[in-house]
Amino acid sequence: MAKKKAHTRYRSKLQLLKNGSGMIFPGVTTIIDSQLGWNKRVLMAWARREALKGNDPDVMAQEAADSGTCTHYHVECHIKGEEPNLEDFTKDQISKAETGYLAFLEWEKNNKLEYVHIEYPVVSELLQYGGTVDMVAKKNGSLWMIDLKTSKAIYPGHKIQLAAYVHAYNEQEDEPITEYHILQLNKEDGSFQHHPISKQVLDDSWEVFKHCRELYNLKKKF
Repeated sequence: MAKKKAHTRYRSKLQLLKNGSGMIFPGVTTIIDSQLGWNKRVLMAWARREALKGNDPDVMAQEAADSGTCTHYHVECHIKGEEPNLEDFTKDQISKAETGYLAFLEWEKNNKLEYVHIEYPVVSELLQYGGTVDMVAKKNGSLWMIDLKTSKAIYPGHKIQLAAYVHAYNEQEDEPITEYHILQLNKEDGSFQHHPISKQVLDDSWEVFKHCRELYNLKKKF
């Protein structure tokens, strides 16, 4: 089992049923990252500051991404009752990931959930995209979708990503998601911030994603 996330290919399930060869759909993050520039100025300013300090922003970004992947992996193994194999990660990545994982465990104590899915792939045949949902769980009869983030802030793109996952999930599953949550895990101090997302914010985010999806197709014409 590979621990670091490889590029996932999302295929049309309808085509697979028809002829065994599904059309490959773009992923949610690919669509958003390539079309939505709302955070680019912040990222460019950060990269410039780090470069002036003599740091390589690309290396730093990859290090953060890998420690975030390791945090997700810890959570996944915890829910599945498996022992994590951390041979793909460095000591520093593991240390930060374990801090983020402790934040998750602290949050979990206050939210008695019945887990339904973990690292669950979804595909929208209507808009032709795919994604992998961090977790779906039940609490007090409500079906939650929870997106885990180890970033230092929650950005608009995170809410747009969640909206895309929710709509793809609801399209392919019988029981719809009724609550939407982003859980921010701090890899430095082990704290967490729980961000419930309102239906209005989710709907607005979905409108943005639909435009991003259309632009993704239009961009190919240029």
